[in-house]
Amino acid sequence: MRFIAIVLFAVATAAYADTSPQTIVHLLDYIGVDYPQFVKDRKVLDASEYQEQQEFAAQVLDLIGKQPQAPQRAQLLERASALKRAIDAKDDGAKVAALAGELRRQAIDAYRIAVVPRGIPDMKRGAALYAASCASCHGAEGRGDGPASKGLDPAPANFHDRDRMVQRSVYGLYNTISLGVAGTSMPAFGSLSDDERWALAFHVAALGADPALASRGRELWSAGKGKELGSMRVVATATPSEIAKDKGPDAAAVFAWLTAHPEALAEGREAPVDFARRTLRESVAAYKVGRRDEAQRLALNAYLEGFELAEASLDAVDRNLRQEVEAQMIAYRDALRRAVPADQAAHLADRIDGLLAASADKLGGSGLSPSTAAVSAFFILVREGLEALLVVAAIIAFLIKSGRREALPWIHAGWVGALALGAVTWFVAATLIEISGATRELTEGFTALAAAAILLYAGFWLHDKSHAQGWKRFIERYLKDALQKGTLWTLAGLSFLAVYREAFETVLFYQALWQQAGEGAQTAILGGAAGGAATLGFLAWLILRYGVRLPVGLFFSACSALMAVLAFAFTGHGVKALQEAGMVPASPLGTFSFPALGLYPTTQSLAAQAFVLILICVVYAWVRVARTDGVKA
Repeated sequence: MRFIAIVLFAVATAAYADTSPQTIVHLLDYIGVDYPQFVKDRKVLDASEYQEQQEFAAQVLDLIGKQPQAPQRAQLLERASALKRAIDAKDDGAKVAALAGELRRQAIDAYRIAVVPRGIPDMKRGAALYAASCASCHGAEGRGDGPASKGLDPAPANFHDRDRMVQRSVYGLYNTISLGVAGTSMPAFGSLSDDERWALAFHVAALGADPALASRGRELWSAGKGKELGSMRVVATATPSEIAKDKGPDAAAVFAWLTAHPEALAEGREAPVDFARRTLRESVAAYKVGRRDEAQRLALNAYLEGFELAEASLDAVDRNLRQEVEAQMIAYRDALRRAVPADQAAHLADRIDGLLAASADKLGGSGLSPSTAAVSAFFILVREGLEALLVVAAIIAFLIKSGRREALPWIHAGWVGALALGAVTWFVAATLIEISGATRELTEGFTALAAAAILLYAGFWLHDKSHAQGWKRFIERYLKDALQKGTLWTLAGLSFLAVYREAFETVLFYQALWQQAGEGAQTAILGGAAGGAATLGFLAWLILRYGVRLPVGLFFSACSALMAVLAFAFTGHGVKALQEAGMVPASPLGTFSFPALGLYPTTQSLAAQAFVLILICVVYAWVRVARTDGVKA
């Protein structure tokens, strides 16, 4: 399933497949850098290198066709075809580089590639890694003249070659370090951690920087200029030539400074709500000039990489405000999708900006207070853990009630495995890669929908046993021997899915909460988490102590009803998460919501839940009719 693939990808982040989206970006980066040097005035200066560019363009087109279906696939294929035609026609180098750069940015957005380091790169570590692993070929100063460079064909890159380096993004360098370059002496450095590869990439990017330009950038940055560049995503993914072309010479100077000194980005780093406000303004600006795809992307980022990270904290102080902001941001994205007039979109964005300003006031500007952090930590754990607890406790109570305690290890293996994978997720998210907001929502969405499907199956199965005759048949058929393997796998899988869905979301909420809290507040987070865990433990004890005392028919009916309700709620949660990731459209129907039942005010989520509700009613009615016919017989 997709959520397992996401985690396995995270753990093995260095082992990129040849058909991965990263390879597409990697090839486009090389086209943008190399093509202008080998084709000038429609004349090929190096036939073998030009042929390689043609092969790269064909490979990009082929790889896009092999990727999983994405909403932008047709557009990506069209742009890739245009790039290949331009190369085949020996078009101007600047035009081809621009086409490759635009396609690179679209591929990053379409495939939701994490393109920023987890934290601020350690430039000293990058310098040490360069001296140990790269200087022998590229030279101590990066001029491609190291002692091991003699006889290498092609020669190692010269990082002081301005014509090439202005076309390279830091992420492009990171990709080269991660993947290597086939057919050359440049190996893949998959043995380095993600943080180390980013540190090395930033060091290499800074090697050939113009000291005078960077010095001027430092002065401009200190004077408050170039703040629109103060995002790690911009510094990591843009090229110096793109910045100079789109934003001018002052921005190019600031960009050079930030590339060489990424630690400057940590000074006064934007709070999630501030990021959401700024990105939302950029979305409106893009929409006004007709760049609708970019406006949609920015609107989605304003939520996924901004406001969502503050949701848990805001929930603890003003839940209604959090729900209103969320609903209005969905309405804004829907308005962009429907191509409303620019003035109307701007009006919606202004309203959201006011709500975000109120949110910032509620949260305070200097980090979370200890009391807010503790309350947030408590309610995150209880809220996220309660649904999983109900599922697992109901399964365990069922097995105890049935006298099949020997099957309990299957259930325990499911939820313990989910918690273990949650711990791996924490480690991955904290140390290896950046788990993007879209990935968070996709994982939650697909896991919730898978859990809903299994809950429906288990609920229908239990409902069929709630009648005395059904229970008798079950005893005679199964309990004389062992529970069927298929049944055990279903229950264990349900235990795993229910717990991992909540563990994944809890891990990422806690990580965001930890980053927003000061040192004192971080201690309070631990206290809040301990209180939440104790509360969940007490609730589990209550369910197991009193649930198994119910009469058989009532017990199975209660479990069946509980699973039906949870399947209904999980369906709503799953569709909402996919909407927030931009995978499913969201057509607002108001501002009401009832998260406990997964009720959210969009046509798509309510339609999915209506389908589930009708299915539940039909199956339950069918079971009732079948029982009546059985009694008559």
